[in-house]
Amino acid sequence: MLLPLALLLCSTTTLAIHEADVGVVDWHKKLIGVPLAPPIFHHNQTSGNLLLVPTSSNVLAALNATDGSVAWRYVFEPKDDIASFHVGGDVVVALSGHGASKLRAFDVQTGLLSFEERLSALEIKPTGTDVAFEPNTGAMFVLNTYIISRVGEVQWTWEAPDKTQHYSKLIHTGAALYAVGVSQQTASLHLASINPVTGAQIQVASKNLPPSVSSFVVAGDMIAWVDHATGSIGFVQLTPNLKGNIRTDKTQKWLAVVDVDLRDYATFVGVLTNGEARVLWGRGDGIETIHTFPANDGPQALFAGGLDESGHPHVARSWTTASGMTAISVHTAKLQTTIPLHSYKHGTVSHLAIDGTRSVITTTTGSVQLWEKDQMVWEREEGLAAIDRAAFVELPLPERVARVNIEGETLVARLTRQIGDAKDFPAYAAAFAQRFVTGSPPREEVVVSAHNHTASLARDAFGFRQVLVAATAYGTVFGLDTASGAVLWTRVLGLGWAAENVGGSVKPAKMFVVDGEGDGKDIVLLAQRTANNKLVDTVLFRIDPLTGASVIHVEENTDRLLEGTDVISGPLAEAFLLPESDVIILIDEYFQVTPYPDTESNAALVARLAPSLHLPFMESFSDGPRVVGHGLKLDRSLSDKYIAHRSWGLRLPPGQVVKHVVRPRVGPIASLGKYLNPRMFVVLTQGTDVGSDTIESSECGVFVVDGAKGSVLYSAVVPGANAGGECDVHATLVENWLVYHYYDGDGMREGEAKGWRLVTVELYEGGIDEKTQSSDMSAFAVEGMHVEPLEQSYVFAHGITAITTTSTKFGITSKDIIVATTNNKIQSIPRRMLNPRRPKNRKPTAEEQQEEHLIPYDVIMPDDPRRTISHDYEVARTRNIITSPALLESTSLVFAYGLDLFLTRVAPSSTFDILNKNFNKVQLVLTVSALALGISIAQPMVRRKRLRERWYN
Repeated sequence: MLLPLALLLCSTTTLAIHEADVGVVDWHKKLIGVPLAPPIFHHNQTSGNLLLVPTSSNVLAALNATDGSVAWRYVFEPKDDIASFHVGGDVVVALSGHGASKLRAFDVQTGLLSFEERLSALEIKPTGTDVAFEPNTGAMFVLNTYIISRVGEVQWTWEAPDKTQHYSKLIHTGAALYAVGVSQQTASLHLASINPVTGAQIQVASKNLPPSVSSFVVAGDMIAWVDHATGSIGFVQLTPNLKGNIRTDKTQKWLAVVDVDLRDYATFVGVLTNGEARVLWGRGDGIETIHTFPANDGPQALFAGGLDESGHPHVARSWTTASGMTAISVHTAKLQTTIPLHSYKHGTVSHLAIDGTRSVITTTTGSVQLWEKDQMVWEREEGLAAIDRAAFVELPLPERVARVNIEGETLVARLTRQIGDAKDFPAYAAAFAQRFVTGSPPREEVVVSAHNHTASLARDAFGFRQVLVAATAYGTVFGLDTASGAVLWTRVLGLGWAAENVGGSVKPAKMFVVDGEGDGKDIVLLAQRTANNKLVDTVLFRIDPLTGASVIHVEENTDRLLEGTDVISGPLAEAFLLPESDVIILIDEYFQVTPYPDTESNAALVARLAPSLHLPFMESFSDGPRVVGHGLKLDRSLSDKYIAHRSWGLRLPPGQVVKHVVRPRVGPIASLGKYLNPRMFVVLTQGTDVGSDTIESSECGVFVVDGAKGSVLYSAVVPGANAGGECDVHATLVENWLVYHYYDGDGMREGEAKGWRLVTVELYEGGIDEKTQSSDMSAFAVEGMHVEPLEQSYVFAHGITAITTTSTKFGITSKDIIVATTNNKIQSIPRRMLNPRRPKNRKPTAEEQQEEHLIPYDVIMPDDPRRTISHDYEVARTRNIITSPALLESTSLVFAYGLDLFLTRVAPSSTFDILNKNFNKVQLVLTVSALALGISIAQPMVRRKRLRERWYN
């Protein structure tokens, strides 16, 4: 018993990364997500200036205005969506959850949750939320459509007498608390005045408005709007009795009024139809113009308000000039500057915040930037929090190696080259001698530091440095350095024909790594382009991963949008990479097959492989998605292209629909005797029928399917996440090994506690000790159905959000399972811990210990912190994990992405192919040298002794 335990402890210890390697062999990017609203500057003498912002990743965060680092963040649960956020003094308040019924208050400096309360939930979806703060008392007033609540020591709730009158703004003045809303359906302005101390209703009123009025702004105790039918501006002053009359200014033709978050200073912006913009001040008896911005020379003007160093309000305007640059003008600071923000790299400006001469902009690609006049101070690429597709790309050989081409080289050319290279021999000899004596290779050959990304992009000795190409949901592609996480390049996907007068979006669908020129690689990205007129087509981008340049449309520079090629006039049904080739076949909505590149040789390849290709993928049916197998057939009467025709359909139990398809990890296989079926894949299903006779709605299915004929090789029914809830099952498949994870809310057997389960399954051909050579059989052979599963289940300590396996160059190294847990950690689980052959109720034999390293089965998987490869990093909301082999067989690169990004290296079987950095090679060299010296001294003495012995013999 002690031997297996000792082996287990040694194994887990060697997997852990030492503290000295943190930040050297790994890196972590703490992100917040793409902002949903303009950031708000908050000034504090203790903690400095902060930027407060809610994001599309359901995060409320504060950034340090000095360097852009995350001061604090609060990550809301997925179903607890942020409805709105508000800042008052040193408190930031967020409304979230179903019906915006949950209120949380945070300390601005620390982000600590200081107050939380559940408010009354509405029967309808909220149409307007707002928070007003009472000075000096700390009381808050919360508006939710037609309900107002006071939160604090004194609490009360007011509900509108007419629930059809909805409000969107809450205003606190010295006289009363006002709720204001506009209804286009009834063409009226709804007003309510309430006593802020008691919650007693003072007055409720409705005032008629022109039907064209859809929005308004608040300026002090004044409400202002624009009548788009006449171009006039209307306003009314708020009084407790709500007797104020609506007044109209028809002296100018107005286009819109804009709220610039200067409500307390009675300041807002009005835009005229001629393109001019005016800073307006709402007085008791009218509206006064403070400043006029001239008509800008381009579209997309944004406005923002702030305070200067003296505490006086000022307003800034941002617009895109005709030359494509972004101009910012601040009226009180008398500042007008142009910043070099280009749409081909960051898209257009979506939000603007101003603080004196500093401006913060957020862009449509998710970039957050702070500028001091026309100089960028810092930048955050928050679009990386929305990665849809990512892939590792190996770097090419260094130029000094790759440029050598001996094919066709003449004798004179070879001699000339070798003489030229001889100048580097002294340096090489000195480095070799140092390495041989000290055992200290150049650091970049062993450790590619996360802080050194200035070196040229070339393959290091062990292949640790690669390029990560990531495509985001915001139509942006990034090239990341795996050594540091630094952004090497950024490209924005172009809209093609939809860019002119139509508009739209481009979303990544598939990503493949194919061979490029020389020993380099290319990225092929398939994307769905959806125009604003609802037309959908499929675009293909072929990208150089080193520079981000387009390979299809050869670019001399990358100062432009990334242009793709329209490959399908319609949506993409599926795409596959043909085995042992760089040919991609695209299947459109009519199941027509198009090869890429579309050449005669590739068409001939498809024709040759068509009889043996089996293409299973998901299709939508009236009762839900299904998995259907397809073969290829050519019918000239229908099309000149091959057609993917249905060959089988996966039959599921009643009440089950397909939720997800998990493709197997493809890589070299260095072991035999397994059920090695390259056509296997995993189907995860979700129950839908309540009260079904066979499967309840809360149960989920796990099926391993043969893609050639749709036969089920393994199946299991597991409990769902909760009654009537979505299934939360995660699975990974590699070779013959399946691992899946689910939540058991009832316990596996009577008396067992609820919790997460981790199941490991290995599939073997034939019987346990029978070999049927499945890899040599036809896909339709009867013997191929004889599969024996070995299965074990474990109680796991955490829920997981992503799962995968490690991958190595030759597949010799043992594979580990990499999981992202719900407590924001990345863990590595050794294969031996998940070996389904672990003996139950007995000790492993000496042979099992020696050959298979088996340890006794224990239903509880220990939560060993030494398996946490993310250290003390908080890797939040991980959605996916990908791995890539290094040149060292022992090492695998691991990249986890979601809200945060994390990359590290793991060695499942330890680094058996490289000496430990603590290995004392100096002592070894000295010992061998001493032995050699001893031998050289003793050898003549031994020779003379033997010669004398011969004389006497």
